[in-house]
This record gives sequence, structure tokens and C-alpha cells, in this order.
Amino acid sequence: MELPFKKIELNKYNSLQIYQFLRFGTFFLISILLAKITYSQFTSGYGTFILGKYEMLMLLSSSLTWFWVSSITNTLIPFYHACDPRKQKRILFNAFAVLTIFSLVAGILAFIIGQYKYPKDADLFLMFGLVVFLNTPTYMADYIFFLKEKHRSLIIWGGITFLAHVVLLCLPIYMKQTLNLAINLLVILSLIKFNYTIILLMKYSIISFHTRLILEFMKKVLPFMFSIFLAGSMDYINSYIVEYYFDPIQFTIFRYGSKELPIFLILANGLSNIYSGEIANLNKAGMLEEGLNKLKASSTKLMRWVFPGTIFLLLFSKHFFSLAYNQDLLDGYKIFNIYLLLIVSRMLFPQTVILGLMKNRIFYLVSTNYLILNIILSFWFIGIWGMEGIAYATVISYMVEKILLVIYCKMEGVDIRKYTSLGEYLIYTSITIAVFFLNLKGYISL
Repeated sequence: MELPFKKIELNKYNSLQIYQFLRFGTFFLISILLAKITYSQFTSGYGTFILGKYEMLMLLSSSLTWFWVSSITNTLIPFYHACDPRKQKRILFNAFAVLTIFSLVAGILAFIIGQYKYPKDADLFLMFGLVVFLNTPTYMADYIFFLKEKHRSLIIWGGITFLAHVVLLCLPIYMKQTLNLAINLLVILSLIKFNYTIILLMKYSIISFHTRLILEFMKKVLPFMFSIFLAGSMDYINSYIVEYYFDPIQFTIFRYGSKELPIFLILANGLSNIYSGEIANLNKAGMLEEGLNKLKASSTKLMRWVFPGTIFLLLFSKHFFSLAYNQDLLDGYKIFNIYLLLIVSRMLFPQTVILGLMKNRIFYLVSTNYLILNIILSFWFIGIWGMEGIAYATVISYMVEKILLVIYCKMEGVDIRKYTSLGEYLIYTSITIAVFFLNLKGYISL
């Protein structure tokens, strides 16, 4: 039997995006399935309690891992392409070693936090710490397939592992078993993935530690890590603020509402990952303009359907929340609509240019300003709009960050028009913001 995706011509431009869609789509699907399952299998209050506990685990896991996983994997692509073949083999294993060390620390922290903050669930956090430790280094398998141009293998790997994740997490809850059992099953899955990643490394890399190479790599990683930590930490700080100021049900509503639609986030991040490597390659060959033109063409194609898709969701999000989740979570659509406005800043790609040029140090300054601004606006706006004020603060701060990066690119001689169809972008942005406010005021109601 021929697999459906075999008919698609997979390449470096779409394979990573498809894989990312599978990954983020899996977590989005899990959120829908768990909302439906807990609502049907348990009483309303207890079902929401289970959802809240699971969301707290996800918040803890993400807040301990997202910044260094993203910085290491995103830096790996341009760094790998800038190396000679032997050095490429060495960096694969050493990047995995760095991921494993960080994962061990994150897993231990997850367990310690659970022990002290949630002592009644100590066993749950112990097993969850093992998931964090074993599963996080397996991101290297994704990038081995991608960098070695094993595009079909990447999609098969994603399809199998993500399907297993959904089944092993949701099936026990559907059978009215505990969340602890589901997490225990994920430990087994993580162990299998970890072992397979090592097998891939034995095939495609040179298994040896190189301190000098690790230090060289981490010099490129650290500025980006610092940037992601400062810029992205606000998403997690926001959740902790909501947990502090509001009750558990409102915390769950905020967590569900603040989930960006995976496909938009995936396509934007995937495009950035791909073209940072492309720009690094072409810049090394003295062909920077060609790399910028490719980024501009691809980002223009992307915005031509991402913006209309955003507008559609702005108009129908209330119906979507009603169908996808349960009535306890319906108010999350208001938060979701505000977070949809992040697409305005996500369709600008100055960070891709900066990564491709390996000018990562600017992220220190820009991200510090972003974090300070976001914190100030969050505490200010929460007194005006409640939980929705936190979402507004995030949208405004993220746009300011992108504008600062655009200005830095200009200072480096790369004008925004070289990598963005500016006129088209401004038109789409204006229409999207107008639809948001008209819908908010009730002038457009579907």
C-alpha cells in the first residue's frame, strides 16, 4: 500500500515544516482530545482539574527546556552548513551530548519542583522528570534526518512517534485511569526514542567528545539562547501570573486560549529555520542577495494564505472553541483571538537574516528590552482587561522586538524590503487588525 505522503515531493523546504506540523499538531490534538475525554468521562469540575494538572506539567516541561532546545537546534542548521564534512559528523554527536546534559538538569529540576510544590504528586513528577530527560535529546533525531536530507524518513519518524504519544497519553484517561499511568507509558516511549537516536548517531556521526568544538558551537548558541529565554520566557511568566492571580479553572482557560494555532507557528518557524541555513550557505559563497530574495519570495507566498487564514479564525474562533473543547473552556476564544494578532510580527523575518549572518549578539540587547516591556505592560494591562490584558501585552511587546531587529538589519546594510514584500505585508496587517477590532466591538458577528 502506498503511503499518502509518498505522492508529495519532499524537500528541505517542506519536510521540516510538515514534521513541525505533525509535532505541534499532536499537542494541539491532545488538548482537544483531553478536553473532550475528561468532559465526557468525569464530572465537569474533576475533568477540568485533570486538564489543569496536565497543563501544569506541560508548562513546567516547556519552561525548563524550550529556550535551550530552540537555540541549540536553530543554531545547529546554519552551523552545520558552515562546516566541512568531517566537522559536520562531529557536531551532530556533540550537539546531542549538550542536549543530553541540559535534559538531565531539566529532568532533575522537574522532579525537585514537584517534590516541594506538589508533594502529593511526587511520584507523578518523578516519572515526568524521566520523560523530560529521555525525550528532549531525541530532537536530535529530527535534525539528523533533516540535515542528511532523509526527508521521507523524517515524516515517517514523526508520524509513528506522535501517534504513539497521542495513544499512550489519551487512552488511559479515556479508560478512566490516572494521569500517572499515562505519564509512565510516555517514559517507555521516550526510552525507545532515546535508544533509536543513539543508533542514528552511530550511523551518521563520529562518536567522540570535542570540547573545543562544543565551545565553538556554544559561542554561537548562547546569544540566541539568551534571546529566546528573555523573549519566550514571557509566555511562561504569563501563565504563572495567571496561576497566581486567578483560580485553577481560569488558569486552564488561559492556557487553552493562549495556544497559537500550530500550523501558523510551524510554518513561520519552519521557514525561519530553513532560510537561516540557506542564507548562511549563500553568504559563505558571496551570494547573500540571492538568499534574501529566496526568503522574500517564500515569506510572501506564506503571508498570502496565513493572513486570510487568521482573519477566518478571528471570525469563527468562538464556534471553533465550542466544537473543539467544552463549555468550561469557551471563554478561551477571547484570549485566542488576541494571540492570533501575533501573526503580524511572525510574518517579519529579521531574526532569520541575523541568524544566517551569524550576528547573534544583538539578541542580548533586543530581548532584554522585550522582557522588560512585556512585564511592565502585563501588570499594567491586567488591571484594565484582566487575563486578556496579558495577551495584549505579549502582542505589543513581540512587535516591538521585531521592529528593533528590523532596525538592526538595516544598520547591517540589509533593508527590510530585501527580505519582505513590505507593501503587501502592510495591507494584510491593516486588514487583520481592522477585522479584529470590528469583531471585538460586535460589528462583525458570525
